[in-house]
Amino acid sequence: MPQYQSSEAKAENNRSSAYTLLAVGGVGFIAVLLIFFNVIPVYRNAGINRYLVCGVMGAMFVLFIVFGFVSMRDSKMLLVKAKSENSLRSEIARWCQENLDGTAIDAEILEEGETLEELSEEERYYRRTERMRAAIDDKFMNLDEAFVDNFVDGYYQEMYEDNSDYSR
Repeated sequence: MPQYQSSEAKAENNRSSAYTLLAVGGVGFIAVLLIFFNVIPVYRNAGINRYLVCGVMGAMFVLFIVFGFVSMRDSKMLLVKAKSENSLRSEIARWCQENLDGTAIDAEILEEGETLEELSEEERYYRRTERMRAAIDDKFMNLDEAFVDNFVDGYYQEMYEDNSDYSR
């Protein structure tokens, strides 16, 4: 199963890629122009080689600039998606605080005649998280499975391991 990455993290990755592409593309294109106009004398008396190299490298750096602008645009779209994702995460966390109780979940995961102490820590974790996923899936339809898994893993820590408030 692929690892979940929030839209906010994806937006930040796209933004940093955009800055890198724009910087490299801009500096490279300026360098190609300086070489083409013999400000930087790299190809003296090279004839057609200078035109060929400058043409190919110029096209490559123009593509870097174009891809930089595309990444910047995608970053802005992902930021809008991140806002709705964060609001959904807050809504699910609020619902879980109101409707999911650790002792009730523990009672539901036990089979007849079984006690919580008989289960290994891993078995308790898997049964608890499966029950939490099922409850969230029943209440909130059509959620991305990786998103729910990521949320449940974080919320599990809050419920059972007494870390701090869940605020991701």
